[in-house]
Amino acid sequence: MAKGNKLTIAVMFGMVFMVGFVTMFTGPLAAVVKTQFGASNALSQFGSSANFLAYLFMGLPCGMILKRKGYRFTSLAAVSVGIVGVALQVLAGFVASFGVYVAGAFVAGLSMCMLNVTANPLLNTLGGGGNGGNRLVQYGCTFNSVGGMSSPLILGFLIGNEIASANVLDALPVQIAALAFFLFGFVVIFRAEIPEPHLEPNAPSPWKDVWACFRFRHFALGALAMFLFEPVECGICNMVNLYLTAEGTQAYAGAVVGGAMVSAYCALMMVARFGAGIFGNRVSPRAMISSACAFCIALLLAAVNMPFVKIMVPFTSVSVPLSAVLMTLCGLGISVMFGGIFNLATESLGRLVPVASGITMSLVSGGALLAVVGVVTDRFGLLSSCYVFTGLLAYILYYAVIGSRTRPL
Repeated sequence: MAKGNKLTIAVMFGMVFMVGFVTMFTGPLAAVVKTQFGASNALSQFGSSANFLAYLFMGLPCGMILKRKGYRFTSLAAVSVGIVGVALQVLAGFVASFGVYVAGAFVAGLSMCMLNVTANPLLNTLGGGGNGGNRLVQYGCTFNSVGGMSSPLILGFLIGNEIASANVLDALPVQIAALAFFLFGFVVIFRAEIPEPHLEPNAPSPWKDVWACFRFRHFALGALAMFLFEPVECGICNMVNLYLTAEGTQAYAGAVVGGAMVSAYCALMMVARFGAGIFGNRVSPRAMISSACAFCIALLLAAVNMPFVKIMVPFTSVSVPLSAVLMTLCGLGISVMFGGIFNLATESLGRLVPVASGITMSLVSGGALLAVVGVVTDRFGLLSSCYVFTGLLAYILYYAVIGSRTRPL
């Protein structure tokens, strides 16, 4: 691999690290929002929902920016928007405003979308597409998991077990760290030489290319799979955190344990993604996703239907519900789905890849369905979310086995 390509790959890995760090920050913060602002389960998920809803507005425009301005310009713009988004969340802590907090999550989501639109197609291209491209994307997702593992663990220790008196301002050190990551990323990207394999400065209106993408059946079904995947990826760990931080219930374990379980979920994702990166040349994305879906469905059904039992966490004196442990173990399977779905959906699209990447990222806005999951849990209990996640995974399993076969509509 050329030296320039290695540096570019390193820069992309740093970008997806930032995506994981900032995205997973809003999940554990939901427990703080719930107590500080007296929010329901549904309202507590508005931060995560706003973060993902931003993808709907930015995905396709970012795909066109990428096509006309290139990877370097789009990356710098993404990092700049991210700085504004995190700064708004810092402001929300000082003014104690739920609205400012949600607005900050939305702006940060715009940045996360732009970073994803930029990093994933470039990694796939540098990996040569196919299994090689999937391998590089999975390595990138490993760094995403490292970032996702870091922020909730730090946030849990900052809040401690005083969840009743917790404040958004308690998260200030994590927010400052996020700002530092973005500023460092801006400097590195500004100085880096990034190839521009898909640059078309005079590209025409995107709508013709959008229609062209959806004429491929595997892309259309894959875009829907991405839409339904996001509430599963972040929803499972969000529900585990709310389950363990619900005061007055037998499942209560405190914010430290809740944050640690979210970090454990991300750590399992990191381990599995690293393994997927190693074996990505030997195992197809289709096989990875289908086996992962079956594994997660089995764990979720077991978690929701088993009697309430607490078990000791190894090497600690902490006990947690077995249901929470089973849900956390889903991180092993969830880990390989994002990169695999993206790879399958954009396979064989050629020059349409930048626009297809933008469309796919628009549909990451499916994470906004977390508010709907919150409504279900307000009515039927937090573990009822397992049934919702199982239904969404069933479609993704269908896509991996049948819907991802490449052929035009």
